[in-house]
Amino acid sequence: MKRVLMVSMAVLLAGATVMPAAAQDVRARVVAGESARAGDKGPVRVDNREDRRDRRADRHEDRRENRHDRRDDRQDRWDDRRDWRADRRDDRHDRRDDRRDWRHDRRDDRRDWRDDRRDNRRYVRHDDRRWRGYHWRPEYRYRAPARYVYPSGYRHVRWTVGHRMPPAYYSRPYYVDYHAYRLPPPPYGYRWVRSDRDVVLVALATGLVLDVLYDLYY
Repeated sequence: MKRVLMVSMAVLLAGATVMPAAAQDVRARVVAGESARAGDKGPVRVDNREDRRDRRADRHEDRRENRHDRRDDRQDRWDDRRDWRADRRDDRHDRRDDRRDWRHDRRDDRRDWRDDRRDNRRYVRHDDRRWRGYHWRPEYRYRAPARYVYPSGYRHVRWTVGHRMPPAYYSRPYYVDYHAYRLPPPPYGYRWVRSDRDVVLVALATGLVLDVLYDLYY
């Protein structure tokens, strides 16, 4: 009996000595875990701050790019308006130039019409003694400048006042310089043309013969 009591006392004493060591070990483990968790939270917080800083920098950069884009858009609109105003100004200048040219052309046409009308009156009112009725007689005869070639398909015709000449007879190759032969200036719309040895005053629009100078050439 005494031996059993002694063994029990020994076990109790051993447990009493072991329990504080185990408790200390558990406490150390808890402290180590808390310190480890605290150490883990430190880098996580730093990373979060860097992420927020990067996001703020990105938003700031986006806003700056948006401002630049809006500024570029405004500049483009200003350039377009400037170009539109310049084009409109050029159009006004072109229209003004066209009106000026039209007025000048109209003035020239009126001047030409007055000159032709004056020449026509001079021709109609010509009272020189060389006139015989409606036919003017030249003072001289002239050597033909070249051999006369009839229009293709036509023959010699002795034209008289009132006849109508086909257009082939009074085309440009048959025009006569009335200054060179001292002929009266033709009225407006008429032309002196050569027909073999004769010179005919013909209306360019209708071919009507107004006057004939026979045997002007030899």
